[in-house]
This record gives sequence, C-alpha cells and structure tokens, in this order.
Amino acid sequence: MLKKAQQMVVFNALTQQQSFTRAAQLLDISRTQVSKQIQQLEERLGVQLVQRTTRSFALTEAGRSFAVHCANVVGEINEAESELLSETDSLQGALRVGIAQSFASNHIAPFISEFHDLYPQLDLEMSLFDYRVDLIAEQLDLWIGFMDSPPEGFVARHLIDCNFVLAASPAYLAKHGVPYHPNDLKGHNCITYFSRERKDNVWSFRKEEESHQIKVKGNYRVDSADSIRDATLTGNGIGYLATYLLKDELQKGQLIRLMPDWDLTQYMPLYAVYPRHKYLPQKVQVFIDFIRSHIGKPAYWDRSIF
Repeated sequence: MLKKAQQMVVFNALTQQQSFTRAAQLLDISRTQVSKQIQQLEERLGVQLVQRTTRSFALTEAGRSFAVHCANVVGEINEAESELLSETDSLQGALRVGIAQSFASNHIAPFISEFHDLYPQLDLEMSLFDYRVDLIAEQLDLWIGFMDSPPEGFVARHLIDCNFVLAASPAYLAKHGVPYHPNDLKGHNCITYFSRERKDNVWSFRKEEESHQIKVKGNYRVDSADSIRDATLTGNGIGYLATYLLKDELQKGQLIRLMPDWDLTQYMPLYAVYPRHKYLPQKVQVFIDFIRSHIGKPAYWDRSIF
C-alpha cells in the first residue's frame, strides 16, 4: 500500500508540473527516480499512462483518468495535514514567502523585526522575485506580488491597487523641457520596465472623457522597478512610477510630478496568493494580516501624494 501511494504522489507531481525534471525538483528526488516510479506504476497496472518523446510527454486516455484519482488522493493528504495544523497550529516553524522584490525591499524587509516581535517562534524564509512564481515548484506557503490576474487553482486575496505618478528630475526638465500633454511624451526619453514576462512601453492616461495610450521609447529599459526610480532621480529620463517606490522625493523637490491633472490608469493590483486549503495555516493568515495592517487603507505611502 505504501508503494502504491508513493507512486500516485509521483504521478500527480508529474501531471501537475508537466515535466519529469520539475516533478523531481518538487519532490526533491532525482529525475531518474521519477521515471523509475512511473515505469513501475505502469508495469503494476498493466497500462501505459504516459507517452514519452525525447523532448516532451503526454498523458494517454488512461493516464488522464488515473490523474484525476491521484490528484484527489494527494488533495486528501494535504487537507488532512491542513486540518491537523489548524487544530495544533502554534505559530512556530518555517513560513516560506515569495514577494515582489521591489515591494519587499521598500515595505516589508524594514519591518521584519516587528513581525518577529509579534511571532518570535516563526522562522521567516523570504524569496524575492520580479516575475510570476510557481508556488508549488518553489515550495512556497505564500506569494505576495503584483499581477494583472492571479494564477488559476490558487486562492488570491486582494491587498491594494498600485497607483502611479509621472515624474522627472528638475535637471532633466531644465534640459529637455516639461511635457504638458500625454502626446508630448513621444518627444522625451522615457524609462521603461522590460522583463521576460512584460514590457511596459505603453503608458495609459485619462482625464474626464479623454484617454490616451502612448507608446513611449527611451534609451534605458530595465527589469527592476527600483532601478526605474533611481534612473528618474538621476535625470536619465521620465518615469511612470509606482507610488510605493517613493518616500519623500516629491516633497523634497528631487522629483517633479508631471501632468497631475491626468489620471495614470495602468492596472497593477497586489495580491496575496496561496495554495487552496480547507484550513488555512495560521502562520499564513497572520502574515497576510500583518502586511494588510502595515499597508493601511489608503496605503500609507499614498497619503502625502494624493
């Protein structure tokens, strides 16, 4: 019976990850062991579950049917553990959290000691990402990130909507002039976010019934929100800046807000995402509550801007 359960867990990991290598990483075993377990499972059942090629694989009809049962078995195991943890959860042990890198460095990392003062028995393992995360492959309890749409199959709790301002340094504006209308940006050096997942080179504006989608360009594209802010501060160009990146740069005159009568309408909500559980582990709940309470409503960094 133990061997059967083990093989079903391996087969479920394979069907979920769609890769022998990623299944092995998830289960912390070798790729050879995954292949061997699947082969032994097929021999025991007397049916082919997986069609293999040198580059990929696909489930047979029998494999697709069996995958449903394996997923149910693994789901029951996870639910049993979650239910037990909910009854015996003492807020101790490791909490593995993935967080958007720029948000974590500006608004979470500085307050970790406060969190540990509240929950001294919790060990926080924090991984920083600026791309969409596979919670299962990364073995995370929780992911906090900015995303247009949360991944399917997980619970996503909305925390805030990110606001934006258009800004440039006094030195840049003195040299290149001040844009007063979104169309003016076509003649300016604009600093844009550019990563393997998205490129934000179309900036959105709205004022009453008028709206514009402006395709901008410039000599600096970078996959770090913090770097966009820093380049804007040093006069490299105009930045379409998330307000959570700012402290008092506008108040001190280090940056000048541009077109304040226009709404910047890029949509970028912040979510807390975690695997679906019938009983949410208390350590995940308290961390979400801590972040939500710390941010406030409206977000504390927006109160001096809007």
